[in-house]
Amino acid sequence: MKQEVKANYKLYVIFLSIIAMYAVTLVAMYDPSLKDSLKSLEESMPVVLAAFGMQDMGTTLLDFIITYLYKFVLIVTPFIYSIVMCYRLLAKYVEDGSLAYLLNSKHGRTKIVITQWVNLFLGVVVMIAFNTGLMIVCCSMMFKGALDIPRFLLLNLGLLVLQLFIAAFCFMFACLFNDVKYSIGCGAGGISLFIIMQMFFSVYDNAKILLYCNPLSLFNPKQLVNGNIVSVISLVVLLGLTAIFLTIGLLGFRRKDLPL
Repeated sequence: MKQEVKANYKLYVIFLSIIAMYAVTLVAMYDPSLKDSLKSLEESMPVVLAAFGMQDMGTTLLDFIITYLYKFVLIVTPFIYSIVMCYRLLAKYVEDGSLAYLLNSKHGRTKIVITQWVNLFLGVVVMIAFNTGLMIVCCSMMFKGALDIPRFLLLNLGLLVLQLFIAAFCFMFACLFNDVKYSIGCGAGGISLFIIMQMFFSVYDNAKILLYCNPLSLFNPKQLVNGNIVSVISLVVLLGLTAIFLTIGLLGFRRKDLPL
């Protein structure tokens, strides 16, 4: 595990820097007096902003943060991280045959998969925790008392559950296939399709079938912070799906033929 951290620390720094840039910039942009200007912007580009979930800045700092960060940016950025790490942690070793060395060093397949998942899991947790802490600090410095911290923590718990679901979905395919175009392509393609479906539904409200077929819709930031019980139950469903994907990936990796 330490070796993987050393090998990928630059990647961690890059993604944390991207999140820090978005978080700090967005908080600094918050100004309730600009509500009318933003409303005019929404009316001038309704389709584009709706596709990215950037409509209705709300009346509070938390509403503003949800609209401009938690409906697209903080879904896509950790997703890209998970895809890259699935390749670096597992698919790459299968592709170049170096997995043979790991198996010959008395490390079983189960231990290898679990260790690599823990690496991915910790990376996602650190990313979400970093964003949470940074935004609380920034909001406290720039707008003291304006952020509802308990609700914000609940929001980030929901985001963490969603990102673990995404990571497990991508990791499952990395476990199941040997060919990179499938081991990485299926996970990346599947989540990308879900994101596009969500964007399409945001523009066309009558396309509800896309909402019901999309697991990403189980994470509803605004309903979650308002204490909607359905949103809380949805997070439990996402955790259940995460466990199922990991189980399928582990069993598939243990049984598949590896190009050793």
